[in-house]
Amino acid sequence: RDRNVSMIWLPLLVLLGWDVLWGLAFPLLGEGFRDAIAKDESLITPLLLPVSFLLVFRLGRAAVRYWDARAAAGKLVEICRVLVSTAIVGCSTETTDNHDTDAKMRDDFARWICVFPIAVKNFLRPPNRKGWDDSSRRNKHIFEIGQLLSAEEINELMDTSDGQSEPILVLNRLRELAFDASIRRATSSTTPSIQDAFYRQLNQEIDILTGAWGAMERINATPLPFVYVVHLRTFLVLYLLLWHMEAIAREGWIAVAILLSASWALLGIEAAAVECERPFRWECSHLPMGRVCVVVSQHVAQTIKNVQHRYQNRDK
Repeated sequence: RDRNVSMIWLPLLVLLGWDVLWGLAFPLLGEGFRDAIAKDESLITPLLLPVSFLLVFRLGRAAVRYWDARAAAGKLVEICRVLVSTAIVGCSTETTDNHDTDAKMRDDFARWICVFPIAVKNFLRPPNRKGWDDSSRRNKHIFEIGQLLSAEEINELMDTSDGQSEPILVLNRLRELAFDASIRRATSSTTPSIQDAFYRQLNQEIDILTGAWGAMERINATPLPFVYVVHLRTFLVLYLLLWHMEAIAREGWIAVAILLSASWALLGIEAAAVECERPFRWECSHLPMGRVCVVVSQHVAQTIKNVQHRYQNRDK
């Protein structure tokens, strides 16, 4: 379950056909030829050492990339928590007289912070999915945003180069809100030093959000160099073909099941590495980006609830 079987079954079928071919050919070629091939184990086994090192490095790099992607996603959630807390508390103080404007600014911050992980998810995932057309994809994105944005804002977001610039638009909106919030505090009784610190902190947190998105983009757009992958697969296939031929010559048909099982293990390492090096798609082995969006929305809602409750109690 959840394995990249599509990368394994075709090579296994080729190896099975290879085994059947040699199993039928050896009786026709004579015992002398079969004995000569069976003695070639000492020439084939040394190939296993470089193939093993190549597979270990391949899987290790894929695991590192997976962990780095998870760390970047965790950083995104963390900074969304910090940003919404800073912004909502900063817009909920008693230093201003227009509480309606403050409430609207709090809501705007909350809405765009919730939209940001959705925009990042849509940016990282491929534009096409089996069974989806452009209309289905657009409707899915609109459904995910829900009531967070107005129809005009959704259209603006959806029309940003087929979703490839959605995070940039959201970040721009957050920076505009940060500037407006700092100007709003400047017109109140807040001291300039507090206003400057508030604006600086909001921008630093938005900068970190941009960096987390950039880290995930680099992982998604930079797989292991193709020359390394070609080198690994060439020697892996060469080793498996020679090993199967030698084992069939020495052990006969009884070796086929064991050979295919061992080959599944070696091919599965490469398939697992391919599956994990870009962990932002829809597969079960990939990061649950939808869950990241839900967690951010829940934390934003909880922050708003706590801040509103605190200031309502203060007014009584």
